[in-house]
Amino acid sequence: MEEEIKACRAMLKTLEKDVDAISFYSLTQATANRTGYRGFVDWAEKTSQTHEHLLVTLAQVAFVGAGLTYGAIFGSSRGDIGLMCYAFALFDCGFIVPTVALALLKWASQRPKNTVFASPQFWTLLLNVSLYGSVAAISVAICLLNISLLNLHFSVGQNGQLSNATVELNFDPTPAGTLALGCFGLAALVIIVSGLSHYVANGCDAMIKDFVGRRECCDGGLKDYVPV
Repeated sequence: MEEEIKACRAMLKTLEKDVDAISFYSLTQATANRTGYRGFVDWAEKTSQTHEHLLVTLAQVAFVGAGLTYGAIFGSSRGDIGLMCYAFALFDCGFIVPTVALALLKWASQRPKNTVFASPQFWTLLLNVSLYGSVAAISVAICLLNISLLNLHFSVGQNGQLSNATVELNFDPTPAGTLALGCFGLAALVIIVSGLSHYVANGCDAMIKDFVGRRECCDGGLKDYVPV
């Protein structure tokens, strides 16, 4: 008798899951026909899978470039330090943007399927702008480093031999630091706005569950276990 009751309960849970799935697909069918995604979470999952490799690659290239440029700024014995500062700032932007984009995609893909959020087209546009901006920042940073090489000045000594180039500062590095901090602030603003939009649309319960942890029932375990 107990085995039959357990079998009925398991069947009932399966039916409830099937009903929830059918209800979800019926409610999101119009959105899928119009946008190709069954809501925001479906968009985040698919977009994360297709863009993860590119975002990780951009972040790695920018991180390595920023590290090498930072070391060159404070340890270089020749070259234009001003151009290096601007290259470092652009590498910094090229690292922050894809890292934040990938983190938001991973976060969004773990939301409940019925999460209410803005249109996927808006976030697709924002993601593409971020990607192209990151690629442009890294490309310009590499170009600035190449220009700093071209601007190396080797003076000719009395014996006709070239002497070593010196350190130069032809550009004020202050705007470069402002650019890097501005990119960091913009990324923080996007994170805050995304979080607030999500929790305002889905209620305080969603925020509490994210901070405390979602309480889910575990079906596995010992079948005949009786707590003492």
